[in-house]
Amino acid sequence: MAVQASTNNITVPFVRDGVPYVKDNEVLLQDAGRSGDMVAYTLMAQNPSTLKWVPFSDETATDGTQWPRGILMRTYTEAAIKAGDIVDVPIVVGGKGLVIDEGQLVIENSKLLTTVINVPAGTNKTVETVLSEIGIFVQVTVDIDAYQN
Repeated sequence: MAVQASTNNITVPFVRDGVPYVKDNEVLLQDAGRSGDMVAYTLMAQNPSTLKWVPFSDETATDGTQWPRGILMRTYTEAAIKAGDIVDVPIVVGGKGLVIDEGQLVIENSKLLTTVINVPAGTNKTVETVLSEIGIFVQVTVDIDAYQN
């Protein structure tokens, strides 16, 4: 009996439409307790007092990181993140008609696009709404190549 090997390659681009605005000189905050790599297309938040970036993971934070503000465009290893701040990090911080693929967006800590941010009280905005306010729109995309055997 013959065995056929297969690989699942995503052929859908992350940026589906529009023009992304990328800052490529940003700083990723050291996290000595990090477990696992931080992969490309991770949703990020920026601490307004330090201007350093962290993964968006806590909508109840009160230091400004409760607001998603960008998308990481490169993967960084756990070891590098534990070792110290990482400089020259590319992050999409907005766009002109920018539409991204929802299936490739990574949100840590089991958060979703429907997660509601309510800090300060009464804000009541979903993650998806906050992204749209900075010019990043999310689209569900079907990768038709994934249906091939």
